[in-house]
Amino acid sequence: MPRPASVKLTEGTFNFTPQFTIGIEGPESEKLTAAVNRFYSQIGKRTGIYFPQEYITPTNKNPGAQLVVSFQKAVLPQIGMDESYHIAVTHQNITLTATTDIGAIRGLETLYQLIMQNGSGYYCPVAEISDYPRFKWRGLMIDAARHFIPIEVLKRNIEAMAIVKMNVLHLHLSDDEGFRVESKVYPKLQQLGSNGQFYTQDQIKDLVNFAHERGIIVIPEFDLPGHSTSLLAAYPFLASYPANYRPAKRYKMDTVKNLNMMKLMKIINQSPLPTIDPTKESTYIFFDHFIAEMSTLFPDQYFHVGADENNGVAWDQNPAIVAFMKANNIKNTNELQAYFVKRMYAIAKKHNKQLIGWEEAYNQDLPSDVIIEKWKPSVNDTLTNHIIHHGNPVIVSNGYYLDLSLPAYIQYLSDPVHANVSKTDADKGITGGEAALWGELANSDNEEIKAWPRAAAVAEGMWSAPNVTDVDDMYRRLWSVDYELNNRAIGGNYNYEKILSTWINSNDIAPIKTLTDVCVPVKGYRRLMNVMLTPANLQSNLASPLSGIADVAYCDSKTRWQFRQLIGAYLAKHDTTDLNKIKDQLIQWQDNNFKFTRLAKNSPYLQQIQELSIRLSSIASIGLTAINTPNNSEALLKQFQQYQAPLFEVQFAILPEIEALITGKLKAEPVTYTMF
Repeated sequence: MPRPASVKLTEGTFNFTPQFTIGIEGPESEKLTAAVNRFYSQIGKRTGIYFPQEYITPTNKNPGAQLVVSFQKAVLPQIGMDESYHIAVTHQNITLTATTDIGAIRGLETLYQLIMQNGSGYYCPVAEISDYPRFKWRGLMIDAARHFIPIEVLKRNIEAMAIVKMNVLHLHLSDDEGFRVESKVYPKLQQLGSNGQFYTQDQIKDLVNFAHERGIIVIPEFDLPGHSTSLLAAYPFLASYPANYRPAKRYKMDTVKNLNMMKLMKIINQSPLPTIDPTKESTYIFFDHFIAEMSTLFPDQYFHVGADENNGVAWDQNPAIVAFMKANNIKNTNELQAYFVKRMYAIAKKHNKQLIGWEEAYNQDLPSDVIIEKWKPSVNDTLTNHIIHHGNPVIVSNGYYLDLSLPAYIQYLSDPVHANVSKTDADKGITGGEAALWGELANSDNEEIKAWPRAAAVAEGMWSAPNVTDVDDMYRRLWSVDYELNNRAIGGNYNYEKILSTWINSNDIAPIKTLTDVCVPVKGYRRLMNVMLTPANLQSNLASPLSGIADVAYCDSKTRWQFRQLIGAYLAKHDTTDLNKIKDQLIQWQDNNFKFTRLAKNSPYLQQIQELSIRLSSIASIGLTAINTPNNSEALLKQFQQYQAPLFEVQFAILPEIEALITGKLKAEPVTYTMF
C-alpha cells in the first residue's frame, strides 16, 4: 500500500540469507544512503538475520551485491519531482532502478512490503514492478495549534508518511488556541501566544531535515486574518478591535443561556471574532518581517496563509476599517479579504514563496499562481471548475477530514477529482490532496490513533490508479500495513493500550480492550457539536484530558472487519467452521462483562461506561439467540433496536453484522454518513 501501477508476479522466490548485501550505483545522495541503511537495518531486525555490511555507501563498490539500487540524479524534495521506480526480483538478485534518489526511496518502501515469510525463512516473490504516483501532491495536515503536538510525534508521523509514499507535511501552526513556532524577530509570539508550548527554531530545522531525508516537504500554515487570537495576544496592535487577548478557544459560549444549535450558528456568523486589521500598513510591515524569518526555517517553496472562516463582522464594526473600505472603493468585507490576500501574496512572492490559501482565499482578481485548498463539502461542486479555469492550482482536502471519524473506506472512495470536473480540467488544475486532522479533539496522546491507519487509505487514493477501489482488498492490505506502521513508525497501538491502562492503573486491560475494540466514535461533527453545546463541556480548555473511550476508539475496528468477513462467508455458504468461529466470538463478547465488572470495582471511569459493557453482552446474546432460534427474528429485531443509539459518544461497530444474523442478510456499507 499504495498499490503499484504495474505488478507482474511469477513463480519462485528470492530468499534472504546471511550473505545478503546491497550496492548503490549513482551520484552522491545522503538521502538515499541513509534510506538504504535504514532499509538494511529494518530487514535485519525483521528477519533476525545478521547481515555482513556495517554501513553501505556508493563509494564502497559491491559488484556481487544481491540488491542493487541505481539512480541517475539526486534532487531536492519538491512537488513534481520524479518519484517513479522499477523493481525486478529474480531467484538470484533484486534490482531497484529510478531516475531520482527519491524515486529509489519510494521503491525501497515497496520492496520492504514485498518481504514475506514461511516456515523456511524470509523471501520476496519473484516479481517485476513499475510504479509512479497519480498525483504529485499527497499530503497530511496536522493541527499543532489547537493542541500542541510534540516534535517526536511529528517525526513518527513523517516516518509513517514515508512508508505510504506521502510527500507533503502541512503543519497548522497558529490558531486562536496557540502560536507554535519560536520567532526571534517577534519573541512575544511564543512568550504570550503559546502557553509555553512551541517549537524552537532548532527543532523546526531538524524536523524539516528529517522530512527531507524521506522525500517529504514541510509547509507551514499561519492562519490569517481570522483564527488569530494567539497572535493578537502577543501583538494586539494588529487587531481589528481592542480586547484582552489570550490564547483560547475561538467561540466564547460559557455565558450564553440555553445554548442550542441556532444560537451557536448565530455566534459563529454574527459575532465579531479576533481578526487582523488589514487596513494598516503596520500589519504588512509586521508580516513582511515575519515571513522573512519563517522562510529561513521552512525552505520549501510554499507558505500557507489560511484565509478561512472570517465572517468579517469585526471589520464591519470598526469605523476606521469601514472608512478605509469607502476610501478605496472596497464594497464589502469579501473584497477586503481579497485585498488582504493580495497583499500577503506580494509579501510571499518577495520571499520566493508560493502562497496557499483555503478556498475562501479565492477571488476573481487572485493571481493565478496562488494554490487553493478546497475543503468545503459540496454536492454539486462548481467552485473547483471556476478555480481551475482561472488558472489556480487546486489541492483537495474535502472528503479527507480525518477528524470527522469516518471509516477508512469513505475516504478511500472519495476521489480528488469531483464528478463535475472533466479529465482535462483535472489534469490541468488538480495537484493532489491532503488528509487533514484538525486538533479540537486530538492531542499528543491520541493524534496517531486518529490519523492512522486511515491516512494510509488516503495515501493510496492519491498515489494509485483511479480504478483501484476494491474496499475489501484495501482493508486486507490496510491491516497488514497498520502492523508495519506501528512497528516501524507510529505509536498508535501503544498509546491506545496506555490510555486503557490508565483507567485501571494496571496492564490487565484485556476485558477493556474486548469492549473498546468494537467501539467507534460517533461520526461527523456530532461529537464536536456536543463539546460546544453541552453545559458540562463549556468550561473545557486546552488542558482538558482527551482520554475517554471516544478519544481512544479507532475509527475502524479491525475486530469488526474480521467479524464481518466471517458473517459474509457464513451467510454465503453456511459453513460449520465459520459458524463455530462466529459463536466463539459472540460468547467472548457475551461473557466479557463479568471480567469488566470485576475491574470496574476499582475504576471510577469503568463504572461510568459500564453500560457499554452490559450492552455488548446483550448484543452478543441476541446474536447467539438468532443462530440458535432463527424463527424468532421479529422479536429479536425489536430487542436489537434499543442498542442502535450512541452512548458515551461511541457506537458499536458490529451492529450491522449482528443484524445480519437476525435477518440472514448482510447490508452493504453506507456510502455516506450524516455530519450532524
